[in-house]
Amino acid sequence: MLDWFSNLLRFFLLLPLVLADPRRAREAMRGHWRTAIGVGLLSPLSYILVLAALRQGAPLSLVAPMREMSMMVGALMGMLILREPVGPARLAGCGVLAAGVILLSAS
Repeated sequence: MLDWFSNLLRFFLLLPLVLADPRRAREAMRGHWRTAIGVGLLSPLSYILVLAALRQGAPLSLVAPMREMSMMVGALMGMLILREPVGPARLAGCGVLAAGVILLSAS
C-alpha cells in the first residue's frame, strides 16, 4: 500500500507539469521510456523482497540496514558507470554503512 500511494502521489505531483507543457514532457522523456518503464516495474520489487524476507523470519534489525544499502550501491554505480565525482566523505560514508551492516549481521 505504501508503495502504491507514493507512486500515486508522484503521479499527481507531476501531472500539472505534464499538462502545462506536454511537448516539453515528451521531449524530456525521448530515449528514456524503456528505462522509466523498467524502473517503474522494478521499484516495487525491493519493497516486496523486504516484506518476503520479514515474513520468512529475517530480523528487522538486519533487513532494514540492508535495504538502505541501495543508496550506497547507487553512489558507487554513479562513480563507476557514470563517472560521477565521488569525494572522500561519500566514500567514507559508504564504508561506514557497509561496515555497520556487516557488524549487524555478525551479531
